[in-house]
Amino acid sequence: MKKFFCFLVVFSLAVSAFAQKTPHKIEVKVNGVKDTTLLLGYHYGAKKLVSDTIWVDSKGRGVFSGDSLLDGGLYLVLTPDYRYFEIIIDNPDQTFKIETDTADLFGKLKIEGSESNTVFMQYQRKSSEMYKIRKPALEALKALYAEDTTKMNKKRLAARRDSITVMTAKVDSVRDVMMAYEDNIRKQYPTSLLASILGCTHEIEIPDYPRDENGNITDSLFKYTYMKKHYFDNINLGDERLLRTPVYETKIDDYFDKQLIQIPDSIIPQVDFVMGRILAQENKGYEGKMYYNTLHHLFMKYQNPKYMGLDNIFVHIMANYYLNGHIPARVANDTAYMNKIKDRYEKMVHNQIGVHATDLLVYKMGQQDTLDENMGWTRLSMVKSPYVVLYFFDTDCGHCKKIIPEWHKLYRENEFKKKGVETFLVYTQTDMDKWKAFISEQDMFDFINVFDPYQNTNFRTVYDIYSTPVVYVLDKERKIIAKRLPPETVVDLLNHELEKDAKESKKK
Repeated sequence: MKKFFCFLVVFSLAVSAFAQKTPHKIEVKVNGVKDTTLLLGYHYGAKKLVSDTIWVDSKGRGVFSGDSLLDGGLYLVLTPDYRYFEIIIDNPDQTFKIETDTADLFGKLKIEGSESNTVFMQYQRKSSEMYKIRKPALEALKALYAEDTTKMNKKRLAARRDSITVMTAKVDSVRDVMMAYEDNIRKQYPTSLLASILGCTHEIEIPDYPRDENGNITDSLFKYTYMKKHYFDNINLGDERLLRTPVYETKIDDYFDKQLIQIPDSIIPQVDFVMGRILAQENKGYEGKMYYNTLHHLFMKYQNPKYMGLDNIFVHIMANYYLNGHIPARVANDTAYMNKIKDRYEKMVHNQIGVHATDLLVYKMGQQDTLDENMGWTRLSMVKSPYVVLYFFDTDCGHCKKIIPEWHKLYRENEFKKKGVETFLVYTQTDMDKWKAFISEQDMFDFINVFDPYQNTNFRTVYDIYSTPVVYVLDKERKIIAKRLPPETVVDLLNHELEKDAKESKKK
């Protein structure tokens, strides 16, 4: 009897343990497909990745299942022709049934046993309904704004303004209805993934500028400052389910690419601001998924930025997060990966926009007809002209053979030497004969032609010379003001700087 009782206890515990497991089981029936495969995918920022593949029978029936819960997110069920409909996967709501038809995947969609997806489906249909109502007004506004008003009389202009007012009111009315509907979802289901998604899509309301008693604006930067501080107010930065949606990454990119002034001094403090808010809301330290995925996204964004100078942000992220231990332990313990970051940091930290150019002790070629007699050691810091164009090249580099002569031609045409611009042309190899031959053939004796015969200046690291040609523009303080630009852009930059200097000189 005791043995039987023990068996019952063990069996009960086993059943209880099994019952406590909440595996996913999504039964699918897609009318119009048979004896083929269906994919279960998910959004991951801008990407769409595959989670599972199943075989469906002759009636289009199959089951996505597993012994563990799927990570929460916005998922996709894809047919063989890669059409799809979206579903929400949430915890613990991962056992439900789906039925639809290839004739209209969304219109015929039915979901049984999932409150999350019932609410999501109702939201999608409401959104589609509101769009259909709003569409005629949007099209009318587009046509009105496209009209040529130059030949309209006052009566026609007034009628046009009235039409715009009416159509705008219709669009706003539909928007208000939809926003109220979304706000109700967020209040009724505050911890749902859909609520977090809607938080990402809601724009913040920015108050009007502060004004004095006469109505004059007292702070012209108020709206920009307010936006920077409150942009993420509606977003649950602690909800890692957002990583498996397209909306969170879009929001991050919009903030850093469009809302902020595109200079390092504007962006770098906001990197720290956003990462700090994620740490506070996610409350998982450096191991949090939202924290590291956001950090890694910014790391990749500024590794090869669209605009010159924004690589300063990349250097900041490396120095203050990766090399400062503010990363997950698994990343910090990846020695090979961290060594690559340390190496990249060392090659970028010395040549950021705004830093003083590292001095170079190099060997200088003599002038024409006296190539050998006037050779000797010189330094970059010994050049006294207001501007220096620092070019690195290799005589065996095909691109250099095109770019360096092109720069030389523009240099002469713009009479830059007379205007106080020197070119410090650094040969990156050690074959003196090739070097002399190239300079002579191109008649480039109006440049300061130098090379590092013993390769001991470490120029490849401090100026990040992993390929050639590479150009840096230095100002009178020998700060780097531009780098890695095509010759014609260097010309535009120098002319702009020289013109600015001339205007400032006249003021004195």
